[in-house]
Amino acid sequence: MSKGVQHGFEVEIPYASSKEVEKDWKHRLTAGNKAKQSEGNGEVAIKGIDNKDIAGALFNVYAIITATDHGVKLTAFFTYNDTTFFTTQSGKSEASAASKLVRDFGGAEYYLAVKSSYHTEREKLEKLKDELEKNIRIEEKSALKITENKRAIARGQDDLATNENDLKEATAAVNLQQAEVNKARSGNADLFKAADKALKELQDAEKKLKNHSEDLHKKIDNWNKDNTTEERAVNTAKQDQVKNTEAIEKQKLLIKELAAKLKGIRLL
Repeated sequence: MSKGVQHGFEVEIPYASSKEVEKDWKHRLTAGNKAKQSEGNGEVAIKGIDNKDIAGALFNVYAIITATDHGVKLTAFFTYNDTTFFTTQSGKSEASAASKLVRDFGGAEYYLAVKSSYHTEREKLEKLKDELEKNIRIEEKSALKITENKRAIARGQDDLATNENDLKEATAAVNLQQAEVNKARSGNADLFKAADKALKELQDAEKKLKNHSEDLHKKIDNWNKDNTTEERAVNTAKQDQVKNTEAIEKQKLLIKELAAKLKGIRLL
């Protein structure tokens, strides 16, 4: 530490964050007294602490708070004069009290950290459940759309078959009327005019049937294309549901472990 190699007291706090530990450590040592705090050299220094449970005179504490892969490590150095530090050799009762303070603080922070993690993981579980429900709704919506499209395709194919028969009859009627027009062309003008008018009417009817046939083909193609998209959506939703379910089960196990840790901390 900043005063050289000194005796200190150390505790590791799983699940904790260095920011929260530092804030609570400052509050723990300055609450109820006029101690002054400062930071520098990677340390939190609190000087002029008045705590009769630790020592009969004012003392200073230097703390190094570092993040670890699993939480936070707190190393605290207690001293009266920045020269002599609390050890079992220099003062057994003060060292024991300092050790207890660090240990109790670590335990309290561990409980708060696990409790916070427990609630955080519970929130994650609810989000995973919501995600599962969302994917179920996506599957159901796409499956319903596929069913509706299949019904529309079936109706369209029936209409198309009927229309194709009507078109054949209309084409045959046009051909017959064309023959009548050809016969009347060299004959009576009024008969030719009437025959030609009838031909145009039949051709218009034939054209409408052809257009309707093309329209039905396009609609059926679009419904089939839409179903292909919806089928992919169904498959994706099913795969995501499997992932969601696996994640939910893992999350439940994690929450169960955290709940057991909380229960164990209460028993300390």
